[in-house]
Amino acid sequence: MSNIRKSWTALLLAAAVTASVPMAAGTASAAPKSKAAKVKAAKVKAAAAAKAKAAAAAKAKAAAAAKAKAVQPFAAVGTVTVVNATARTVTLHVTSGPKTARGELVITVTTATKVVKDDVKGGFDLLAVDDVVTANGTKSATGYTAKHVNAHDPEPEPEEPAEPEEPAEPTEPTDPAEPTDPAV
Repeated sequence: MSNIRKSWTALLLAAAVTASVPMAAGTASAAPKSKAAKVKAAKVKAAAAAKAKAAAAAKAKAAAAAKAKAVQPFAAVGTVTVVNATARTVTLHVTSGPKTARGELVITVTTATKVVKDDVKGGFDLLAVDDVVTANGTKSATGYTAKHVNAHDPEPEPEEPAEPEEPAEPTEPTDPAEPTDPAV
């Protein structure tokens, strides 16, 4: 076979394939859609997008609510300013702790809370105003609840050592052999 014949055969075969494929796929009508059909398709697409966006927003809102309800750990260091025995709470002036708890922080001390003050294990009754406290536990929607509280008395101010008294100025000793009378 000559090259020309091969070329014509290939050309005719390609034409037959391209003509038969659209008809076989069922897309014989390639006319553009009407304006109403395009508008309807756009509305359906917009409604589906809005529905997906609303579902994503609801999912994000539910996740945020679950995170807010979740119990989170906390640790705080501060000085006790108030002890409320009836409510079993202590108020700390926080010097180190969560950013949301700077300033005053009210911590609930339950009966299950382990309290240690100056290496003595005990309960809520060990805590007093001006104690330096390290507390850790959980933060929830209802507030802060301590699991462990370590307290100690405030460090006493170091007393400055008393300055030694300076000796009095020495007086000239008088010689008993010398006469005290200048006339003599």
